[in-house]
Amino acid sequence: MSASFLPSIFVPFIGLVAPIIFVITFFPYIQKEEIK
Repeated sequence: MSASFLPSIFVPFIGLVAPIIFVITFFPYIQKEEIK
């Protein structure tokens, strides 16, 4: 049962966490570009 539940949990989890990690990673770089 757990094997069939894993995809339905991880797909939306990755879909939400991946953009958050992307923003956190590039936010300082974007701010530096805006300051210039």
